[in-house]
Amino acid sequence: MNPVWIDKTDVAERQIIEAVRLFFENRDPVVIHTIICSAHQILVDVGQDCGVSSAIKNPEGLSREQFREHIRAVNSPYNFFKHADKDPKGKLNIAPIHRFSSDFILDAILMFQGIAGSLPLEAKVFWAWFVDTYPEDFEDCSKDGALEALKEFGLADWDFPKIHQFLMFGSLVGEIHD
Repeated sequence: MNPVWIDKTDVAERQIIEAVRLFFENRDPVVIHTIICSAHQILVDVGQDCGVSSAIKNPEGLSREQFREHIRAVNSPYNFFKHADKDPKGKLNIAPIHRFSSDFILDAILMFQGIAGSLPLEAKVFWAWFVDTYPEDFEDCSKDGALEALKEFGLADWDFPKIHQFLMFGSLVGEIHD
């Protein structure tokens, strides 16, 4: 068998693509969060060498102790999904995980773009959906820039099966052109 080499950025890209597809398929939120947090951590690590940082894991204006507590909090679900050594009978409320995963997906997409300089279709579609779905998160941004253009697609009005179908069509078209 011939070796097939991939680098860390390739891994993160594959994980982002799958997390977005699973997200729009309304699949298991635990699996989605685990996958996107793995991609996110790779991008945090790789980004340190390129000057690209995470908005989620690098909030401004926190004291050292507040920063540590913040990191513990944002990593808590991911660590819960990966480990059982400290709390084998632990429980976690996953009701808010859908939005939390959305934030991680977008942050990973932004870091990936900063590192790789390009985005796969899934990332572009998710970004457009996120900006249109959560406009309040972008109130401080320019009203005439790329974010406004993303809102014009109106993806917040599309149901997830329609977005999934669009992604599948995009993949098919991409395979035809390859």
